[in-house]
Amino acid sequence: MDLKEKEVEKCEEMIKKGYSKNKIFERIDSNFDKEEIYEIARCRIDMRGKFSIHRLYFDKYGLRYSTPEIIADYRSRRVRNYTIADVSCGVGIQAIFFSFTNHKVLGIDIDPRRIEYAKRNAIAYNAKNIEFIVGNSLSSDISKIAKKSDIIFSDPVRKETEKERKLESLEPSPFKIIEKYGNKNYIFDLPPQISMKKIPENWEKEYISVNGKIKRLTAYTGELKKYDRRAVSLPSGEEIFSKEPDEGKSFTLSSELSNYIYIVDESIYYSFLLGVIEKKFGLWYISTGKRRTLATSENIIKSPFLKGFEVIAYSNSLDEIIKEFRKEKIGKVTLRMDIEPKDYWKIRKKIERKLKGDKKGSLFRFKDLFIGAKNVT
Repeated sequence: MDLKEKEVEKCEEMIKKGYSKNKIFERIDSNFDKEEIYEIARCRIDMRGKFSIHRLYFDKYGLRYSTPEIIADYRSRRVRNYTIADVSCGVGIQAIFFSFTNHKVLGIDIDPRRIEYAKRNAIAYNAKNIEFIVGNSLSSDISKIAKKSDIIFSDPVRKETEKERKLESLEPSPFKIIEKYGNKNYIFDLPPQISMKKIPENWEKEYISVNGKIKRLTAYTGELKKYDRRAVSLPSGEEIFSKEPDEGKSFTLSSELSNYIYIVDESIYYSFLLGVIEKKFGLWYISTGKRRTLATSENIIKSPFLKGFEVIAYSNSLDEIIKEFRKEKIGKVTLRMDIEPKDYWKIRKKIERKLKGDKKGSLFRFKDLFIGAKNVT
C-alpha cells in the first residue's frame, strides 16, 4: 500500500466517524492535495454497492458518469477478441472490463489525474492487457497510435447543465472522432435521453436498463451493428430487438384494464420497442411515458421486461380499494403513481393506517381510476 492510499483510507475512516472536514484536513499529510484525498474518500463511501471492489479511485464526476460494473461487464461479453482503443476513458472502468475479454486495450484521456486513477483501478481489478496514456484523442500523435486498434470506443463527457442532449456538444463529439479516425468500427456511450432522431440511422441503438430503470445507450457502427434497436434488461441479460427502423414502433393504447398490470422496463420505451413486446406477449398498454409505462393482459406474463401485479380491484374511489386491501390482509402498500417525493410517505402512511395485515400490495392510478394490486413476479 503506497502513502496516498494510506491517506485515502485514513480519511475515509474519519468521515465515517463523523469528523468535520476541517478536522480531517488537519490530519491529512501536507504532502498531498487534501481536497483530492477527501474527494476520493467521499466517493468510496458514496459508491453504495455500484462496484465489487472498494479500493477504487474516483472524482465526483467520475463516480457519477463512470460505467456501472454490471453494464461494463455486459458490454465486455458482447464485444470479444478485438483490440480496442478507449479514447475518452476517464477513470478506466469500461476499458478495464474490455481488457478481460479482448486481446489488448488502450485507454486515453486528456486529464492526467483521471489516467492516474485509471491505472490504480486497473491494478485493483488485476487487469493485465491494458495500457493508459495521457493525451488528446483528436490530436494527430494520439490518433496515429489509437488507429491501430480494431475498435474505437468513446464515452464522451456530458455537459451537466445541458437541457437537451446533442451529439455535437459531447466532448469529444462522436462526429469529430469519426472525422479523425475514419472508416473504423465504433462504439459510443451516449446519454439515453438524447432524441433517437439525432442519432444516425445506420448505428445500432442499444438501450440498457438495470432493474427496470434506463441507465445507458450504446451505439454500435460498422461490423459491430447487429440490429436497428435493442433493449437489454440487466441483470438478466434478456434482450428484445428490431432489425428494421420502423419495426415495433406502433402499439395498442387502450383504457381497458384486464386481470394483470405491468410496469414495463424503461429500456423498451426508450428503444421504441413497445410494439415488439405487444406482439411477443399479447398484452396492450394503458399508459406510456419516460417515467412509467403500464401494460395489461388477461393471463399472467413472466419476463424480465415486465414487473407484474395481479389486479385486486379498481375504482374511482380510493376507499373502495382500501376495503379490498383489507379483505386481502394487505398492510403495506407501495404507491406506484406520480407523487411529489416530499408527499410520498405522508400519503402512504395515511392509507396504511386504515389497513391491517402482513401482506404487501401496490396502488396504481390511471387517469381518475385507482388500481389495487398484489405482486406476482
